[in-house]
Amino acid sequence: NKVDFAVSIGKLDLIKLLFQIGEKGDLKVLKYLRSIGYRGTELTIAYAIDNAAINGHLEILKYLHSIGYKGEERTINYAAENGHLEVLKYLRSLGYRVTEWTISYAAKSGNLDMIKYLHSLGYKGRKYTVYFAAINDHLEVVKYLIELGYECDEWIINDVELKGKNAEQLLKVLIDLHSIGYKGTEKAIFHAGYLEAFDYLHSIGYSYS
Repeated sequence: NKVDFAVSIGKLDLIKLLFQIGEKGDLKVLKYLRSIGYRGTELTIAYAIDNAAINGHLEILKYLHSIGYKGEERTINYAAENGHLEVLKYLRSLGYRVTEWTISYAAKSGNLDMIKYLHSLGYKGRKYTVYFAAINDHLEVVKYLIELGYECDEWIINDVELKGKNAEQLLKVLIDLHSIGYKGTEKAIFHAGYLEAFDYLHSIGYSYS
């Protein structure tokens, strides 16, 4: 088994194994390494914590923090980027700082519950938060952010056209939002470049001059 294997390998392999523990979430091996005196270096522990946040291994994070280890400021962003809401909540409870980038990484993940949770606590992202959601085709997140008052300017939809899978679907979302009064979408619709966009704007009396 993995514990027996850990006994037989050398120090370099132990370091590699510690890197992998955060990724694979093997708490049993981690506790065993500590029981035989292996504490790891600052770098290896940081990687283990980051990998645990990336992969959503909450129990690994709880154990490492319970014995006095701590990750970097970026650790909570890794949890956000990969959509691990419970990990994010735990790290925040320990004092990890939520920033505007945390919100944007949450938008990138497409985890709408995470976005709602962070905003319910009073956190807010920047204009590029909508971009992170749009370029990754998370249309419900785009809609929610615009409903909160985030702007969606032309550079966002231009990039979605080039890289996104659902540009036309996003355009429909923008048109729907604009038609019921949400601001900040008209320029994005105009710059989308689709005939449907121009037909819509013409139908509401928009002048292209």
